[in-house]
Amino acid sequence: LLHLLRSRMSVCSSITRTKLVVPDRRKMLLLSQEMQVVGCLEGFKHFTMYLRSSEELVITVLNSNKDTENVATDRLELVNFDPVMIDREHPPSSPCRHTPSFEDDEYTSYLVGCYETYRRPFVWVRTGHERLVQRCEMYGTVDRDSPIDLLSMTRYMVDSISIWDIIAELVLLTTEPPPANPFDIDHTFLDNLTSAEQAISTGSLLHSLNSLLGKDSVWATPDILRDMKHLALRHVHTLPSLE
Repeated sequence: LLHLLRSRMSVCSSITRTKLVVPDRRKMLLLSQEMQVVGCLEGFKHFTMYLRSSEELVITVLNSNKDTENVATDRLELVNFDPVMIDREHPPSSPCRHTPSFEDDEYTSYLVGCYETYRRPFVWVRTGHERLVQRCEMYGTVDRDSPIDLLSMTRYMVDSISIWDIIAELVLLTTEPPPANPFDIDHTFLDNLTSAEQAISTGSLLHSLNSLLGKDSVWATPDILRDMKHLALRHVHTLPSLE
């Protein structure tokens, strides 16, 4: 798995030295449609999401991983290749507005924009700018209105990516120490739902995680399969509440 990630990083590094072709609109449409489905999900341990519009997804990531046994020791290199590069060649169509006096030590928020105008996704840091600078060992000041250049953004220019790739990279970039499974399910959250809500939520999570497995993704790990097993059992148990 680590070898695969390193090879992808090497390919993307060579790509950045060449002129990238602007992807077609259909590619952006598919990513945007996936974002609209995934963005409605709740129940993940390391992040929450909400759709701000049909083209914008806000992802809020926990800064700290309190589960010391769930640490991606073999993936640390993924978040240490200086992923935060300011992209000034493409101005955002919806500038990142400042949030006055809001820097939460527990969370870092991002805005993912899939704007048809630019035919490619962009990611902006909404809160937690200074912490991100220190974590990535960057120097100087951060232009808060400029999108950040992630590995997944580079891959998108020459290959298809999933919204899951963007989310996973943001979790591994933000959460310290990075979790072995960026998509860990928060079973405590599910416990606090009614039986009917659990049936709906578990069904939605199972459907989306199954689509992740079907994409031959590097994130399709045994950890996800284990969570899906627990979700399936909970779903079967609570399904009668919908009758």
